[in-house]
Amino acid sequence: MNFEEFLALARRETYAIPDGTPLGDGTSHMAFDRGQWRYRDRYAGSNPYGGQELVWFEDSVVWLKNYLAEVTSQVCPLDDIYTFQRLALGQPDPGHLMRGPAELRDGRFRYENQIAGDINRFQGEEFIYFDDQAVYRMILHGGRVGS
Repeated sequence: MNFEEFLALARRETYAIPDGTPLGDGTSHMAFDRGQWRYRDRYAGSNPYGGQELVWFEDSVVWLKNYLAEVTSQVCPLDDIYTFQRLALGQPDPGHLMRGPAELRDGRFRYENQIAGDINRFQGEEFIYFDDQAVYRMILHGGRVGS
């Protein structure tokens, strides 16, 4: 399994989880391991919230992403926003493995992932709209790292 296949699989397996595992220090995490690969998404806060995703191969960190996000409007329930977000993030595409697909629509919700760069080095923003009104925003950056 290569890096891109592992990251897509780890995302599908962890983003479907509504809550992570508390670590006892004010943060929580979601974890997924497969063979020599390990994935951790560690985060803190509720609104706004932030965190970091890390991928290891053979005990070395090979990729990371930092993010900060918040719900920006109360026009629909918070749980509905995050349910739609998990739907979007569970459907990564090869050109947007930094987060979710470039765009996804479902009913009154629309997801957008605006990324500059590629999986090796990137920065961008993620948005969720409800009836074309922005209700959520995330800023993110990251890329491959070496030892």
